[in-house]
Amino acid sequence: MPTVSYKPLYLQVREILQQRITDGAYRQGDLIPSEAILAQEFGTSISTIRQAISMLSADGVLIKKQGRGTFVSDQKTTIRFFCWLVNNDQNESRRAQQATLDLIERFQRKYPTIAVECVPTTYHVAKRELLKLITSGNAPDVALIMAHWTSYFASMGAFLRLDTLLSSRNLEYRFADKDLYGGTYQDRLYSVAWGLCPVALIANTRLLREVGIELPSQPMTLDAFFGVCQQIDRAYQGKDIFSYALSASTDKETDFLTIYFLLQAFRGGFMNERGEIIFHAPETVAAFEWLRRFVRACRVLKADIPTIRKRFAQGDIAFISDGPWIKCHLEELTGEPFEQNFQVVMNPAGQDDVSRSWNYNHALAICSQSAYPMQAAKFIDAITTDDDLCDLFAAQTGILPANTQHLGNDVYAAEFFRGYKRQLEHSACINAQNAMFAKAMYFCLTAARNILESDCDIERELREKEVYLNMLYEE
Repeated sequence: MPTVSYKPLYLQVREILQQRITDGAYRQGDLIPSEAILAQEFGTSISTIRQAISMLSADGVLIKKQGRGTFVSDQKTTIRFFCWLVNNDQNESRRAQQATLDLIERFQRKYPTIAVECVPTTYHVAKRELLKLITSGNAPDVALIMAHWTSYFASMGAFLRLDTLLSSRNLEYRFADKDLYGGTYQDRLYSVAWGLCPVALIANTRLLREVGIELPSQPMTLDAFFGVCQQIDRAYQGKDIFSYALSASTDKETDFLTIYFLLQAFRGGFMNERGEIIFHAPETVAAFEWLRRFVRACRVLKADIPTIRKRFAQGDIAFISDGPWIKCHLEELTGEPFEQNFQVVMNPAGQDDVSRSWNYNHALAICSQSAYPMQAAKFIDAITTDDDLCDLFAAQTGILPANTQHLGNDVYAAEFFRGYKRQLEHSACINAQNAMFAKAMYFCLTAARNILESDCDIERELREKEVYLNMLYEE
Protein backbone atom coordinates (compact mmCIF):
# COMPACT_ATOMS: atom_id res chain seq x y z
CA MET A 1 0.00 0.00 0.00
CA PRO A 2 1.40 3.43 -0.89
CA THR A 3 2.08 5.63 2.10
CA VAL A 4 0.96 9.23 1.77
CA SER A 5 1.74 10.80 5.09
CA TYR A 6 -0.35 13.94 4.71
CA LYS A 7 -3.61 12.02 4.06
CA PRO A 8 -5.63 10.30 6.79
CA LEU A 9 -5.53 6.52 6.52
CA TYR A 10 -9.22 6.20 5.68
CA LEU A 11 -8.74 8.48 2.65
CA GLN A 12 -5.75 6.42 1.50
CA VAL A 13 -7.83 3.24 1.80
CA ARG A 14 -10.74 4.88 -0.01
CA GLU A 15 -8.49 5.87 -2.92
CA ILE A 16 -7.00 2.39 -3.22
CA LEU A 17 -10.44 0.73 -3.19
CA GLN A 18 -11.68 3.25 -5.76
CA GLN A 19 -8.64 2.54 -7.91
CA ARG A 20 -9.31 -1.19 -7.78
CA ILE A 21 -12.87 -0.60 -8.93
CA THR A 22 -11.72 1.75 -11.69
CA ASP A 23 -9.07 -0.74 -12.83
CA GLY A 24 -11.59 -3.59 -12.88
CA ALA A 25 -10.02 -5.58 -10.05
CA TYR A 26 -13.44 -5.29 -8.39
CA ARG A 27 -16.09 -5.40 -11.11
CA GLN A 28 -19.71 -4.31 -11.04
CA GLY A 29 -21.72 -6.70 -8.88
CA ASP A 30 -18.62 -8.16 -7.18
CA LEU A 31 -18.58 -8.76 -3.45
CA ILE A 32 -15.54 -6.98 -2.05
CA PRO A 33 -13.52 -8.49 0.83
CA SER A 34 -14.93 -8.10 4.31
CA GLU A 35 -13.93 -5.24 6.58
CA ALA A 36 -11.88 -7.65 8.70
CA ILE A 37 -9.94 -8.95 5.69
CA LEU A 38 -9.31 -5.44 4.37
CA ALA A 39 -8.19 -4.28 7.82
CA GLN A 40 -5.68 -7.11 7.92
CA GLU A 41 -4.48 -6.37 4.38
CA PHE A 42 -3.96 -2.66 5.03
CA GLY A 43 -2.69 -3.12 8.57
CA THR A 44 -5.22 -0.74 10.02
CA SER A 45 -8.32 -0.82 12.22
CA ILE A 46 -11.77 -1.95 11.13
CA SER A 47 -13.10 1.54 11.93
CA THR A 48 -10.70 3.02 9.35
CA ILE A 49 -11.92 0.54 6.71
CA ARG A 50 -15.51 1.28 7.68
CA GLN A 51 -14.97 5.03 7.15
CA ALA A 52 -13.53 4.43 3.69
CA ILE A 53 -16.36 2.09 2.70
CA SER A 54 -18.98 4.50 4.04
CA MET A 55 -17.59 7.27 1.85
CA LEU A 56 -17.66 5.05 -1.26
CA SER A 57 -21.19 3.96 -0.36
CA ALA A 58 -22.26 7.60 -0.05
CA ASP A 59 -20.80 8.20 -3.52
CA GLY A 60 -22.88 5.31 -4.87
CA VAL A 61 -19.78 3.29 -5.77
CA LEU A 62 -20.45 0.56 -3.19
CA ILE A 63 -23.71 -0.91 -1.88
CA LYS A 64 -24.03 -2.51 1.54
CA LYS A 65 -26.49 -5.40 1.68
CA GLN A 66 -27.55 -6.48 5.14
CA GLY A 67 -26.25 -9.92 6.00
CA ARG A 68 -24.56 -10.36 2.59
CA GLY A 69 -21.67 -7.89 2.55
CA THR A 70 -20.61 -4.92 0.41
CA PHE A 71 -20.90 -5.01 -3.38
CA VAL A 72 -19.68 -2.86 -6.25
CA SER A 73 -22.71 -1.01 -7.57
CA ASP A 74 -23.65 -0.82 -11.25
CA GLN A 75 -23.62 2.96 -11.07
CA LYS A 76 -21.28 4.62 -13.57
CA THR A 77 -19.05 7.56 -12.82
CA THR A 78 -19.41 10.09 -15.63
CA ILE A 79 -16.36 12.12 -16.60
CA ARG A 80 -16.52 15.00 -19.05
CA PHE A 81 -14.02 15.06 -21.92
CA PHE A 82 -13.31 18.39 -23.63
CA CYS A 83 -12.35 17.51 -27.22
CA TRP A 84 -12.52 18.70 -30.83
CA LEU A 85 -15.76 17.33 -32.20
CA VAL A 86 -17.64 20.03 -34.11
CA ASN A 87 -18.42 19.07 -37.70
CA ASN A 88 -18.67 22.53 -39.25
CA ASP A 89 -15.07 23.53 -38.52
CA GLN A 90 -12.73 23.22 -41.51
CA ASN A 91 -9.81 22.45 -39.19
CA GLU A 92 -11.50 19.28 -37.92
CA SER A 93 -11.42 15.98 -39.77
CA ARG A 94 -14.72 14.10 -39.83
CA ARG A 95 -12.88 10.78 -39.74
CA ALA A 96 -10.75 11.85 -36.77
CA GLN A 97 -13.89 12.90 -34.95
CA GLN A 98 -15.53 9.55 -35.62
CA ALA A 99 -12.34 7.81 -34.49
CA THR A 100 -12.56 9.71 -31.20
CA LEU A 101 -16.19 8.66 -30.69
CA ASP A 102 -15.34 5.05 -31.54
CA LEU A 103 -12.44 5.12 -29.09
CA ILE A 104 -14.69 6.41 -26.31
CA GLU A 105 -17.25 3.71 -27.04
CA ARG A 106 -14.59 0.99 -26.87
CA PHE A 107 -13.22 2.44 -23.64
CA GLN A 108 -16.65 2.40 -22.02
CA ARG A 109 -17.16 -1.26 -22.99
CA LYS A 110 -13.81 -2.19 -21.49
CA TYR A 111 -14.22 -0.06 -18.35
CA PRO A 112 -17.97 -0.25 -17.59
CA THR A 113 -17.78 1.73 -14.34
CA ILE A 114 -16.83 4.91 -16.24
CA ALA A 115 -18.98 6.84 -18.70
CA VAL A 116 -17.46 9.55 -20.88
CA GLU A 117 -19.46 12.61 -21.87
CA CYS A 118 -17.97 14.74 -24.64
CA VAL A 119 -17.77 18.50 -24.30
CA PRO A 120 -17.35 19.45 -27.97
CA THR A 121 -15.26 22.31 -29.28
CA THR A 122 -13.02 23.05 -32.26
CA TYR A 123 -9.27 23.55 -32.43
CA HIS A 124 -9.72 27.18 -33.50
CA VAL A 125 -11.56 28.20 -30.31
CA ALA A 126 -10.52 25.40 -27.92
CA LYS A 127 -8.13 27.43 -25.79
CA ARG A 128 -10.59 30.27 -25.32
CA GLU A 129 -13.54 27.92 -24.65
CA LEU A 130 -11.59 25.88 -22.10
CA LEU A 131 -10.67 29.07 -20.25
CA LYS A 132 -14.35 30.05 -20.12
CA LEU A 133 -15.32 26.69 -18.68
CA ILE A 134 -12.58 26.88 -16.06
CA THR A 135 -13.35 30.44 -14.96
CA SER A 136 -17.09 29.68 -14.75
CA GLY A 137 -16.43 26.71 -12.45
CA ASN A 138 -17.64 24.25 -15.08
CA ALA A 139 -14.31 22.75 -16.12
CA PRO A 140 -14.29 19.29 -17.72
CA ASP A 141 -12.52 16.38 -16.08
CA VAL A 142 -10.16 15.72 -19.01
CA ALA A 143 -9.14 18.34 -21.56
CA LEU A 144 -7.60 17.86 -25.00
CA ILE A 145 -5.10 20.65 -25.57
CA MET A 146 -1.99 21.43 -27.56
CA ALA A 147 1.00 20.57 -25.36
CA HIS A 148 2.41 24.10 -25.56
CA TRP A 149 -0.75 25.45 -23.88
CA THR A 150 0.16 23.59 -20.67
CA SER A 151 2.03 26.37 -18.87
CA TYR A 152 -0.77 28.87 -19.58
CA PHE A 153 -3.37 26.76 -17.76
CA ALA A 154 -1.06 25.20 -15.15
CA SER A 155 0.16 28.64 -14.06
CA MET A 156 -3.38 29.56 -13.00
CA GLY A 157 -3.86 26.31 -11.09
CA ALA A 158 -6.30 24.91 -13.64
CA PHE A 159 -4.59 21.49 -14.07
CA LEU A 160 -3.67 18.72 -11.67
CA ARG A 161 -0.20 17.21 -11.51
CA LEU A 162 -0.15 13.92 -13.38
CA ASP A 163 2.93 12.24 -11.97
CA THR A 164 0.93 10.96 -8.97
CA LEU A 165 -2.25 10.18 -10.91
CA LEU A 166 -1.16 8.33 -14.04
CA SER A 167 0.17 4.81 -13.79
CA SER A 168 3.94 4.37 -13.54
CA ARG A 169 3.75 2.11 -16.60
CA ASN A 170 2.21 4.92 -18.64
CA LEU A 171 4.93 7.40 -17.71
CA GLU A 172 7.75 4.87 -18.02
CA TYR A 173 7.08 4.25 -21.70
CA ARG A 174 6.95 7.87 -22.84
CA PHE A 175 9.69 9.96 -24.44
CA ALA A 176 11.16 12.53 -22.06
CA ASP A 177 12.09 15.16 -24.67
CA LYS A 178 9.42 14.40 -27.27
CA ASP A 179 6.49 14.22 -24.84
CA LEU A 180 6.90 14.85 -21.10
CA TYR A 181 9.06 17.95 -21.56
CA GLY A 182 6.19 19.57 -23.46
CA GLY A 183 3.73 19.01 -20.62
CA THR A 184 5.95 20.32 -17.84
CA TYR A 185 5.53 23.56 -15.92
CA GLN A 186 7.97 24.51 -13.14
CA ASP A 187 9.45 21.00 -13.26
CA ARG A 188 6.08 19.35 -12.66
CA LEU A 189 4.07 17.31 -15.15
CA TYR A 190 0.61 18.63 -16.04
CA SER A 191 -0.13 17.13 -19.44
CA VAL A 192 0.95 14.15 -21.52
CA ALA A 193 0.75 13.54 -25.24
CA TRP A 194 -2.28 11.71 -26.60
CA GLY A 195 -0.24 11.31 -29.76
CA LEU A 196 3.17 12.41 -31.00
CA CYS A 197 3.01 14.93 -33.82
CA PRO A 198 6.34 15.92 -35.38
CA VAL A 199 6.02 18.52 -38.12
CA ALA A 200 7.30 17.27 -41.49
CA LEU A 201 7.23 18.24 -45.15
CA ILE A 202 4.54 16.66 -47.30
CA ALA A 203 5.21 16.40 -51.04
CA ASN A 204 2.48 16.37 -53.68
CA THR A 205 3.92 13.49 -55.72
CA ARG A 206 1.24 13.73 -58.38
CA LEU A 207 2.23 17.32 -59.13
CA LEU A 208 5.95 16.46 -59.13
CA ARG A 209 5.41 13.51 -61.49
CA GLU A 210 3.69 15.78 -64.02
CA VAL A 211 6.97 17.61 -64.68
CA GLY A 212 9.32 14.72 -64.05
CA ILE A 213 10.83 16.00 -60.82
CA GLU A 214 12.47 13.38 -58.62
CA LEU A 215 13.25 14.31 -55.06
CA PRO A 216 16.89 14.10 -53.92
CA SER A 217 17.76 11.58 -51.25
CA GLN A 218 16.36 12.45 -47.84
CA PRO A 219 16.90 14.57 -45.99
CA MET A 220 17.39 17.22 -48.66
CA THR A 221 19.77 20.03 -47.85
CA LEU A 222 18.27 23.49 -47.62
CA ASP A 223 19.93 24.39 -50.94
CA ALA A 224 18.50 21.26 -52.59
CA PHE A 225 15.00 22.07 -51.35
CA PHE A 226 15.40 25.65 -52.57
CA GLY A 227 16.45 24.35 -56.00
CA VAL A 228 13.54 21.89 -56.29
CA CYS A 229 11.08 24.69 -55.48
CA GLN A 230 12.60 26.94 -58.14
CA GLN A 231 12.42 24.06 -60.63
CA ILE A 232 8.72 23.64 -59.86
CA ASP A 233 8.11 27.37 -60.34
CA ARG A 234 9.79 27.30 -63.75
CA ALA A 235 7.81 24.24 -64.84
CA TYR A 236 4.48 25.82 -63.91
CA GLN A 237 5.30 29.38 -64.91
CA GLY A 238 2.15 31.34 -65.71
CA LYS A 239 -0.09 28.92 -63.81
CA ASP A 240 -1.67 29.39 -60.39
CA ILE A 241 0.59 26.76 -58.80
CA PHE A 242 2.94 27.28 -55.89
CA SER A 243 6.04 25.46 -54.70
CA TYR A 244 5.35 26.04 -50.98
CA ALA A 245 2.83 27.61 -48.60
CA LEU A 246 3.03 29.64 -45.39
CA SER A 247 0.26 29.91 -42.82
CA ALA A 248 -1.23 33.42 -42.69
CA SER A 249 -4.26 33.58 -40.42
CA THR A 250 -5.57 35.19 -37.25
CA ASP A 251 -3.83 32.53 -35.15
CA LYS A 252 -0.47 34.22 -34.59
CA GLU A 253 0.87 31.37 -32.47
CA THR A 254 0.25 28.79 -35.21
CA ASP A 255 1.55 31.06 -37.98
CA PHE A 256 4.95 31.40 -36.32
CA LEU A 257 5.25 27.79 -35.21
CA THR A 258 4.65 26.46 -38.73
CA ILE A 259 8.02 27.93 -39.83
CA TYR A 260 9.85 26.86 -36.69
CA PHE A 261 11.45 23.76 -38.24
CA LEU A 262 13.24 26.02 -40.75
CA LEU A 263 14.79 27.97 -37.88
CA GLN A 264 15.79 24.68 -36.29
CA ALA A 265 17.65 23.69 -39.45
CA PHE A 266 20.13 26.45 -38.59
CA ARG A 267 20.10 25.51 -34.87
CA GLY A 268 18.24 28.77 -34.27
CA GLY A 269 14.78 29.45 -32.86
CA PHE A 270 13.05 31.21 -30.02
CA MET A 271 14.42 29.68 -26.82
CA ASN A 272 16.74 26.84 -25.92
CA GLU A 273 16.17 24.11 -23.35
CA ARG A 274 18.01 26.10 -20.68
CA GLY A 275 15.38 28.82 -20.94
CA GLU A 276 17.64 31.31 -22.71
CA ILE A 277 16.05 33.40 -25.45
CA ILE A 278 18.05 32.96 -28.66
CA PHE A 279 15.92 35.02 -31.03
CA HIS A 280 18.86 37.25 -31.96
CA ALA A 281 21.46 34.49 -32.02
CA PRO A 282 23.58 34.26 -35.20
CA GLU A 283 21.87 30.98 -36.05
CA THR A 284 18.40 32.59 -35.96
CA VAL A 285 19.64 35.52 -38.04
CA ALA A 286 21.02 33.12 -40.65
CA ALA A 287 17.73 31.22 -40.70
CA PHE A 288 15.69 34.34 -41.40
CA GLU A 289 18.17 35.46 -44.06
CA TRP A 290 17.63 32.12 -45.84
CA LEU A 291 13.87 32.28 -45.36
CA ARG A 292 13.67 35.79 -46.82
CA ARG A 293 15.65 34.71 -49.91
CA PHE A 294 13.45 31.63 -50.26
CA VAL A 295 10.15 33.52 -50.03
CA ARG A 296 11.31 36.13 -52.55
CA ALA A 297 12.80 33.66 -55.03
CA CYS A 298 10.01 31.04 -54.97
CA ARG A 299 6.25 31.13 -55.43
CA VAL A 300 4.90 30.82 -51.88
CA LEU A 301 1.17 30.87 -51.16
CA LYS A 302 0.15 32.71 -47.98
CA ALA A 303 -3.23 31.56 -46.69
CA ASP A 304 -5.03 30.04 -43.73
CA ILE A 305 -4.42 26.35 -43.05
CA PRO A 306 -7.79 24.99 -44.35
CA THR A 307 -7.21 26.84 -47.65
CA ILE A 308 -3.64 25.54 -47.86
CA ARG A 309 -4.77 21.94 -47.30
CA LYS A 310 -7.55 22.23 -49.85
CA ARG A 311 -5.32 23.67 -52.55
CA PHE A 312 -2.57 21.19 -51.78
CA ALA A 313 -5.07 18.34 -52.21
CA GLN A 314 -6.13 19.88 -55.54
CA GLY A 315 -2.52 19.87 -56.78
CA ASP A 316 -1.93 23.62 -56.57
CA ILE A 317 1.00 23.39 -54.10
CA ALA A 318 4.07 21.14 -54.27
CA PHE A 319 5.08 21.13 -50.57
CA ILE A 320 3.41 21.95 -47.28
CA SER A 321 4.46 21.50 -43.65
CA ASP A 322 2.06 19.71 -41.32
CA GLY A 323 1.68 17.16 -38.56
CA PRO A 324 0.57 13.54 -38.99
CA TRP A 325 -3.12 14.44 -38.66
CA ILE A 326 -2.79 15.61 -42.29
CA LYS A 327 -3.47 12.01 -43.38
CA CYS A 328 -7.16 12.28 -42.45
CA HIS A 329 -7.59 15.68 -44.06
CA LEU A 330 -5.98 14.79 -47.38
CA GLU A 331 -7.76 11.46 -47.73
CA GLU A 332 -11.08 13.15 -47.07
CA LEU A 333 -10.33 15.93 -49.56
CA THR A 334 -9.20 13.55 -52.33
CA GLY A 335 -11.24 10.45 -51.55
CA GLU A 336 -8.06 8.42 -52.18
CA PRO A 337 -5.38 6.78 -49.99
CA PHE A 338 -2.66 9.16 -48.87
CA GLU A 339 0.16 7.25 -50.60
CA GLN A 340 -1.54 7.56 -53.98
CA ASN A 341 -0.88 11.31 -54.18
CA PHE A 342 1.43 12.33 -51.36
CA GLN A 343 4.64 11.46 -49.56
CA VAL A 344 6.04 12.33 -46.12
CA VAL A 345 9.38 14.05 -46.73
CA MET A 346 11.89 14.84 -44.02
CA ASN A 347 12.48 18.51 -43.27
CA PRO A 348 15.45 20.12 -45.05
CA ALA A 349 18.70 19.66 -43.16
CA GLY A 350 21.30 22.21 -42.21
CA GLN A 351 25.05 21.92 -42.50
CA ASP A 352 25.20 18.92 -40.17
CA ASP A 353 22.80 16.93 -42.43
CA VAL A 354 20.31 16.41 -39.57
CA SER A 355 16.61 16.89 -40.29
CA ARG A 356 15.15 18.57 -37.22
CA SER A 357 11.59 19.23 -36.14
CA TRP A 358 9.46 19.93 -33.10
CA ASN A 359 6.45 18.04 -31.81
CA TYR A 360 3.08 19.77 -32.22
CA ASN A 361 1.63 17.23 -29.76
CA HIS A 362 -2.04 16.75 -28.96
CA ALA A 363 -2.02 16.43 -25.17
CA LEU A 364 -4.34 15.43 -22.32
CA ALA A 365 -4.69 17.14 -18.95
CA ILE A 366 -6.90 16.70 -15.88
CA CYS A 367 -8.61 19.85 -14.65
CA SER A 368 -8.16 20.69 -10.98
CA GLN A 369 -11.94 21.15 -10.65
CA SER A 370 -12.50 17.48 -11.48
CA ALA A 371 -14.41 15.54 -8.84
CA TYR A 372 -13.17 12.27 -10.33
CA PRO A 373 -9.40 12.56 -10.90
CA MET A 374 -8.78 8.82 -10.56
CA GLN A 375 -11.35 7.97 -13.23
CA ALA A 376 -9.98 10.77 -15.42
CA ALA A 377 -6.49 9.31 -15.00
CA LYS A 378 -7.74 5.83 -15.89
CA PHE A 379 -9.24 7.25 -19.08
CA ILE A 380 -5.91 8.85 -20.04
CA ASP A 381 -3.98 5.70 -19.10
CA ALA A 382 -6.27 3.53 -21.21
CA ILE A 383 -6.42 5.59 -24.39
CA THR A 384 -2.65 6.12 -24.43
CA THR A 385 -1.34 2.71 -23.34
CA ASP A 386 -3.96 0.07 -24.18
CA ASP A 387 -3.12 -1.65 -27.50
CA ASP A 388 -6.77 -2.39 -28.21
CA LEU A 389 -7.66 1.28 -27.91
CA CYS A 390 -4.54 2.98 -29.29
CA ASP A 391 -3.65 1.25 -32.54
CA LEU A 392 -7.00 1.52 -34.28
CA PHE A 393 -7.23 5.20 -33.35
CA ALA A 394 -3.73 5.82 -34.73
CA ALA A 395 -4.48 3.98 -37.94
CA GLN A 396 -7.53 6.17 -38.48
CA THR A 397 -5.96 9.51 -37.57
CA GLY A 398 -2.28 9.13 -38.53
CA ILE A 399 -0.98 10.33 -35.17
CA LEU A 400 1.98 8.43 -33.74
CA PRO A 401 1.45 6.66 -30.40
CA ALA A 402 2.70 8.24 -27.20
CA ASN A 403 3.75 4.84 -25.83
CA THR A 404 7.25 4.11 -27.13
CA GLN A 405 6.63 0.35 -27.14
CA HIS A 406 3.75 0.76 -29.59
CA LEU A 407 5.90 2.32 -32.32
CA GLY A 408 7.02 -1.15 -33.41
CA ASN A 409 3.48 -2.47 -33.85
CA ASP A 410 2.43 -3.60 -37.33
CA VAL A 411 0.04 -0.70 -37.89
CA TYR A 412 3.00 1.73 -37.87
CA ALA A 413 4.92 -0.15 -40.57
CA ALA A 414 3.05 1.66 -43.38
CA GLU A 415 5.04 4.14 -45.47
CA PHE A 416 3.18 7.13 -44.00
CA PHE A 417 4.11 6.19 -40.43
CA ARG A 418 7.68 5.30 -41.41
CA GLY A 419 8.14 8.84 -42.71
CA TYR A 420 6.93 10.44 -39.52
CA LYS A 421 8.88 8.00 -37.35
CA ARG A 422 12.05 9.03 -39.17
CA GLN A 423 11.21 12.68 -38.54
CA LEU A 424 10.54 11.87 -34.88
CA GLU A 425 14.17 10.76 -34.40
CA HIS A 426 15.38 14.37 -34.31
CA SER A 427 12.25 16.03 -33.06
CA ALA A 428 11.53 17.36 -29.56
CA CYS A 429 9.00 19.56 -27.78
CA ILE A 430 9.46 23.30 -27.96
CA ASN A 431 10.28 25.17 -24.74
CA ALA A 432 6.84 26.54 -23.82
CA GLN A 433 7.20 26.31 -20.05
CA ASN A 434 6.68 30.01 -19.43
CA ALA A 435 3.05 31.11 -18.99
CA MET A 436 3.79 34.04 -21.33
CA PHE A 437 4.66 31.72 -24.23
CA ALA A 438 1.56 32.56 -26.30
CA LYS A 439 2.21 36.30 -25.97
CA ALA A 440 5.84 35.73 -26.87
CA MET A 441 4.70 34.14 -30.12
CA TYR A 442 3.06 37.44 -31.12
CA PHE A 443 6.43 39.22 -30.94
CA CYS A 444 8.09 36.39 -32.86
CA LEU A 445 5.51 36.45 -35.64
CA THR A 446 5.65 40.24 -35.89
CA ALA A 447 9.39 39.97 -36.47
CA ALA A 448 8.93 37.19 -39.03
CA ARG A 449 6.36 39.16 -40.99
CA ASN A 450 8.43 42.33 -40.92
CA ILE A 451 11.45 40.41 -42.21
CA LEU A 452 9.57 38.56 -44.95
CA GLU A 453 7.36 41.43 -46.09
CA SER A 454 9.76 44.37 -45.92
CA ASP A 455 13.41 45.28 -46.36
CA CYS A 456 14.01 45.80 -42.65
CA ASP A 457 17.41 45.00 -41.19
CA ILE A 458 17.10 41.42 -39.96
CA GLU A 459 19.59 41.68 -37.10
CA ARG A 460 18.04 44.90 -35.83
CA GLU A 461 14.53 43.45 -36.00
CA LEU A 462 15.46 40.31 -34.11
CA ARG A 463 17.53 42.25 -31.55
CA GLU A 464 14.59 44.55 -30.84
CA LYS A 465 12.14 41.69 -30.42
CA GLU A 466 14.58 39.79 -28.22
CA VAL A 467 14.59 42.77 -25.84
CA TYR A 468 10.79 42.66 -25.69
CA LEU A 469 10.81 38.90 -25.17
CA ASN A 470 13.23 39.18 -22.26
CA MET A 471 11.10 41.90 -20.70
CA LEU A 472 7.99 39.76 -21.13
CA TYR A 473 9.57 36.71 -19.55
CA GLU A 474 10.95 38.72 -16.62
CA GLU A 475 7.46 39.89 -15.56
